[in-house]
Amino acid sequence: MNESKKRALNLTPSSAVQASSDKKRMLSGSPQRSMGPDQSLQGVCDWQRELLVQRSELNRIKKLNEYLELERRCNKDD
Repeated sequence: MNESKKRALNLTPSSAVQASSDKKRMLSGSPQRSMGPDQSLQGVCDWQRELLVQRSELNRIKKLNEYLELERRCNKDD
């Protein structure tokens, strides 16, 4: 058994509560460390940057798929 599984099995309910006491629950239910105003703003900028990167990557993949589909159709006709 690997080390992380051993640690997970050895955790008791009370130790799990103590381990997450410095985190706050977000509305989504995910635990997040509480952030100051500067860290929160940085998190927003990171999120926006990541969204832009994902959008551009998605557009690139869509165009690539369209090109490949067109290429397949042309090769089928030959």
